[in-house]
Amino acid sequence: MKKLTYCLVWLFLLAGTVAAQEKEVKLKIVQTSDIHGNFYPHDFILQRDAAGSLARVYAFVQKERKTYKDNLILLDNGDILQGQPTAYYYNYIDTVSPHVTAEMLNFMGYDAGNMGNHDVETGRAVFDRWAGECRGPVLGANIVETATGKTHFKPYEVLERDGVKIAVLGMITPAIPVWLSENLWKGLRFDDMEDTARKWMKIIREKENPDIVIGLFHAGKDALLMGGKYRENASLDIARNVPGFDMVLMGHDHARECKKVLNVAGDSVLVINPANNGVVVSNIDVTVKLRNGKVVEKKIDGVLTETGDYGVSDEFMKHFASQYATIQDFVSKKIGHFTETISTRPAYFGSSAFIDLIHTLQLDISGAEISLAAPLSYDTRIKEGDVYVYDMFNLYK
Repeated sequence: MKKLTYCLVWLFLLAGTVAAQEKEVKLKIVQTSDIHGNFYPHDFILQRDAAGSLARVYAFVQKERKTYKDNLILLDNGDILQGQPTAYYYNYIDTVSPHVTAEMLNFMGYDAGNMGNHDVETGRAVFDRWAGECRGPVLGANIVETATGKTHFKPYEVLERDGVKIAVLGMITPAIPVWLSENLWKGLRFDDMEDTARKWMKIIREKENPDIVIGLFHAGKDALLMGGKYRENASLDIARNVPGFDMVLMGHDHARECKKVLNVAGDSVLVINPANNGVVVSNIDVTVKLRNGKVVEKKIDGVLTETGDYGVSDEFMKHFASQYATIQDFVSKKIGHFTETISTRPAYFGSSAFIDLIHTLQLDISGAEISLAAPLSYDTRIKEGDVYVYDMFNLYK
């Protein structure tokens, strides 16, 4: 009986030791991208209900947090500061109050954000103010200060959840100089994404020794050369050519994508893109098995999840009700009267009242002698009658 008792005790202790040495951690990664100021489920430009929105994203996130709690990691992939008047108002009209975009990211508990080309478009004063007010870092490993050679934003963020170390490397498409005047990004340069990924992957591996590496790239999947030297949309190239990434979260091209690719080392990499406006989110499940504190197995699966199925967060809407009212008042201001309906369509075939309006404004405001303009959309109309601020956003965001 004594021997049997000793054996049972030994087996019990052994089982306890094994159990203590082995651990399974479940993580949820949620990505938004290209929100374009679509914070509320209302289109302030067209004055109607809108699909997507951060209000719907938050409803989904809060439901998932009931299960995952702190093991849910929320990431935004850029192009959030341009689009709906909500972002515009706090970019340029009210520059004293806290930026509503930062307040919303903080309220929702974003762990990190990333720079997009339309965020750069707002100008350094705006995007630096916004990034400075975000609690989670805004990333940009390939946005480099020309004077110092250092990154203007934090290149990567390290998060630790339940003993699992996650590194998030953020980058932007380098084609900014092709689209945007230098006065908007003076003192900065935008390095090649693949070269930058190789550089920082080595640093991250040696310095941080992470269990999971996430690429948060404001760039799409179909690479092409722009301006003769800027490799645009290189996300898929990096997933395949730079070993070390467990997943690459894409954005920028507004194209839904969710698939796995093999990299040059033979490892599987999830690449996923939730397109735009918060209509869907990247919804990624990660299961990590650890033995003696070391990862022995990883399972990563992703889907694109429709936010419309989760309703609108009342908590979000109540918290930001005053800003909603402010924006509605701003866009509802009458600014003139049109004696006839104008449309962008005639601009594609000859003279148009729309382009005449844009030229007149540009010449009068700037004092220039020559004006050049593009219609930007094919069939936008403003009907005859009173004209409001939201009509102007309809023409030129």
